[in-house]
Amino acid sequence: MIIYQKDDWFQAIWHFHSGRTALSIFKRLSWVLAYLIVVTIVELHYADLRLKNTPGEFLSGMGILLSLMLVFRTNTAYDRFYEGRRAWGTLVNTNRTLATYLNALLPATRHNDRLFFAKMLSNFSFALKNHLRNSRDLTELEDADGQQLSTLQHYDHLPNGIMAQIQVRKQQLYTEGLITDSQLISLDSMLSVYLDVSGICERIKSTPIPFSYSFFIKLFILLYVGIMPFTVIDEFGYLTIPAVMAVSYVLVGLEIIGEEIQQPFGTERNNLPLNQLSRMIRLNIHEIMQLYMPPVEKDAAKPAFLIVD
Repeated sequence: MIIYQKDDWFQAIWHFHSGRTALSIFKRLSWVLAYLIVVTIVELHYADLRLKNTPGEFLSGMGILLSLMLVFRTNTAYDRFYEGRRAWGTLVNTNRTLATYLNALLPATRHNDRLFFAKMLSNFSFALKNHLRNSRDLTELEDADGQQLSTLQHYDHLPNGIMAQIQVRKQQLYTEGLITDSQLISLDSMLSVYLDVSGICERIKSTPIPFSYSFFIKLFILLYVGIMPFTVIDEFGYLTIPAVMAVSYVLVGLEIIGEEIQQPFGTERNNLPLNQLSRMIRLNIHEIMQLYMPPVEKDAAKPAFLIVD
């Protein structure tokens, strides 16, 4: 995700136009440019194809309809993006709450148990991030006592495997009498949030915008841009090319940005910074449970550590 100062417009514009989103926009605009050059030259020098008697209200009406569709499309995509961010915000808050609870619950003499929960709760966010990105990278996970990672290799769904191991250790502490009945209920309610967050993220990922709706918007943009040069060339002449290019840049850009943010868990520049959020969760848990991490890990969790993540 691009991290920038909101008052630094030039840096923001630079980063946007140096990413894959901008390249995708420019690729499509190159076809529009070629079309406009051909149409303009043909209309001005070879054949009169202008829509002279077309009312200006016709193009304005099409523009209004297209604008309404793009607004709905962009809002729908951003709702998915923001819901994903809310889910990860819930994960951050739940980790802090649970770490605070476990820090007060587990005696300082139970160092192995404290280390286990600190590492395994941190592992959940990294496992969920990789799961949402269709990756099974175990190198970011920490082994609590030498056997967790080998067991996780048998799970297709790593977040479920990590939560299963946490539940087993929690039950062991309850059997030993270190956890009371009321504390067990509290732990269960907090641990259930982890799988709820996982389910929300999986629902967002597995439910794309319907193809027919997305296709219809693309078709409408194509028709609008295709008709526009025939209606404005009388007034604009050769300026039709830059004028229609400017309109196309906005329309095509909004559609492509909507496509990018509707899947917020990827690795594009405008997706959620899941790497940074996972590092921040790990840092928060270890600090709360008094298991301090090296400075490099702390720096990696800061928002300004990376410009693009």
